Amino acid sequence: MSVAAALPLGATASGYSFLGDLRTFERDDAGATASCDGAALRLHFVEDDVVRVTLLREDRRPRLLTHALVGREPDPVEVTVERGEDITVLATAAMRVELAHRGCRMTVFDGAGHVLVQDDSGMGTGWDGNEVRTWKRIAGDERFFGLGEKSGDVDKRAREWVMWNSDTPGYGDASDPLYQSIPFFVGLREGRSYGVFLNNSHRSRFNLGAGNHRYYSFSAEGGTLDYFVFAAPRIAEVVADYTALTGRIPMPPRWALGFQQSRWSYYPDSEVMSLARRFRERGIPADVIYLDIHYMDGYRVFSWDPQRFPRPTAMLDELGDMGFKPIVIVDPGVKEDPDYPIAREGLAGDHFVRYPDGETYVGSVWPGRSYFPDFARAATRAWWGGHLARLREQGVRGIWNDMNEPAVWGKAFPNEVLMRDADGAADFKRMHNLYGHLMAQATYESLRAARPDERPFVLTRAGFAGTQRWSAVWTGDNVASWEHLQLGIRMMIGLGLSGAAFNGTDVGGFEGTPSGELFARWMQVGAFSPFFRAHTAHDTPGQEPWSFGERIEAVAADAIRQRYRLMPYLYTLFHQAHDSGAPVLRPLFWHHQDDAQAYAREWQHQFLVGRQLLVAPVTAPGVALQKVYLPAGRWIELGTGEVFEGGRAVAVETPLERLPVFLAEGGILPSQEAMQYVGERDSGTLTLDVFAGANDDGFDLYEDDGRSHDHERGGYRLTRLRAQRDDGVLRLDREVVHDGHRVPARMLELRLHDIAEPPVELSLDGTRLQDKAWHHDPATRVLSVRVREHGARQSLLARW
Repeated sequence: MSVAAALPLGATASGYSFLGDLRTFERDDAGATASCDGAALRLHFVEDDVVRVTLLREDRRPRLLTHALVGREPDPVEVTVERGEDITVLATAAMRVELAHRGCRMTVFDGAGHVLVQDDSGMGTGWDGNEVRTWKRIAGDERFFGLGEKSGDVDKRAREWVMWNSDTPGYGDASDPLYQSIPFFVGLREGRSYGVFLNNSHRSRFNLGAGNHRYYSFSAEGGTLDYFVFAAPRIAEVVADYTALTGRIPMPPRWALGFQQSRWSYYPDSEVMSLARRFRERGIPADVIYLDIHYMDGYRVFSWDPQRFPRPTAMLDELGDMGFKPIVIVDPGVKEDPDYPIAREGLAGDHFVRYPDGETYVGSVWPGRSYFPDFARAATRAWWGGHLARLREQGVRGIWNDMNEPAVWGKAFPNEVLMRDADGAADFKRMHNLYGHLMAQATYESLRAARPDERPFVLTRAGFAGTQRWSAVWTGDNVASWEHLQLGIRMMIGLGLSGAAFNGTDVGGFEGTPSGELFARWMQVGAFSPFFRAHTAHDTPGQEPWSFGERIEAVAADAIRQRYRLMPYLYTLFHQAHDSGAPVLRPLFWHHQDDAQAYAREWQHQFLVGRQLLVAPVTAPGVALQKVYLPAGRWIELGTGEVFEGGRAVAVETPLERLPVFLAEGGILPSQEAMQYVGERDSGTLTLDVFAGANDDGFDLYEDDGRSHDHERGGYRLTRLRAQRDDGVLRLDREVVHDGHRVPARMLELRLHDIAEPPVELSLDGTRLQDKAWHHDPATRVLSVRVREHGARQSLLARW
């Protein structure tokens, strides 16, 4: 006899109590509350394709988490309810939820009637003391993606994952947990996507089929079982729904897309200035230089070491004059020092976290014995923000939040310590995973308040769901190894699928020293990563572009210049992330969900940058010939001009100087000339690489001033670019569809690829172009056309 048959539903077994049979059912405008033996389930439809499921226990007062949610007012959802003898059905236009009366087991279907999420019939939803858990039946082909910053493969199946922000330097492929906790995943079942977000900040676990073939489950060690199920059929729609709920990245300052150089640490000021001059003298573009913990006086936050940096404002001004945007590290630990003004202010203003008996908590970190700000308090965030604003006034352009898991020596920040949240005091069982999130909020909001017309830049090591509203993220203290280059790509994919679109790795590796080859290959990946920063530890050799000899410097510099040339394309992708939640760096299956090969482990280190660019980096030593999988369609390798039919793997040569990058047919890739830093000058030419075919996806180019918030008031320009080639005719159309931002006068350099013969006729807006306006190169099969951009519409027509 099975356990399910031996025990009645709702009975206590193995320490768990389970939901029992349905007793009453009460409708409301957006769903219903089902009272079951032992507890109740509230089903609330947030959107047509999003339902919120909340367990209401008789012995617990629900205290729902709000920090991850943007608090928007949703549109009304029309919900129909049908009561049957054994099942009650709640349905919207896009999803259906069936609630079995026996055991209150729930099944979620998409609009076409396919099962997406199904409670395990024997367990369903249960609790054991403070722990809450739900069990779901797992399908044989089910895949799981996301969960934020996690190691392992892109597909997270067959492992258990823990959400508990942890300082884990030198982590490996099996390490878990890491620095950030994002309890959201995208599931794929029989080719149809769905999503689950657990809105609970306690230590939680996602068992995605680890150790069993029956179920996956997610649980939390405290708080309320409160989760959202997203029923959109496409992965992109699931992420769009999730980021509509938890927020999307703000438009960053355009300079934040530039190359950023860091190490632990550059000091004294003479070394910082020497570094800046070397970039400019060598003609290698860079926008940011970081100051790590050694800029501070004894690691006292908001201070400058008087010997190492005696004139910080003058140094910051000089860096600014050279086009650099200095960023400084800011740790939360405030040194316990009666002569230290920040410590005295914090104690006087009651700004530090406390034990339950009221004693101020003291832990040890870089400054030694330290206090920790209570970022849950609005007054504390404002106090902290005032000091950040003064750093900005000195000339600091961005803030790097580190050690904010929060990390202490001993790696055991006490769970009994209290923070005073908006809805009352809460211990670190609830607040631990929110600490970095709240610090990022304090940082972003204070910088924006201090400079209302300037976009802040914040980088954080720790975070939670929704942290993308405030900050970019990176993958923490990685290792200089080929395995970590591969792992970093997978982690960036996972973060992007989890709403954190502005993400990256420490290029070259933080711990240890890369070979020149590894550094060069990592720089090539970094050039296409959303966040592009080289960083290394204090006890390692230099890790600047020129640190590995002339050949590696040339490869690294070329990768950086490619980054700056692609700025118009990349900046548009950041706007897409801001507008829809779409990641900048995307897995192959983001746009090719129905292609089984797009999920293959062999190809998981390839990625898409936007829809049109496929990047196939070399992630192992000594590889001079590499297999690349191209999804269906035609693709052109931009380095050689070779055209490939997709839907198969192809072999491409990969000498150290070459990174295979493919443009999809129908794609239009905008670029500009490389500069020494973003905004150094107006780009006099906008280049469009065009691979026209029957598919006319084209590209919508987004432009704004790159620094203010005018885009929020319509101050941007959107230009629709479309190209189509058929029956001996190629047509390229340009149309300004929103003109709220003035773009300086410029030329258009049109590079039409895969053109075997010169055209017999070439015209712009009906006027035949003179021979001097265009050139055809039979060797590269490129037709180049140079015209002036003017007006709201232009159309180029070529005939053969």
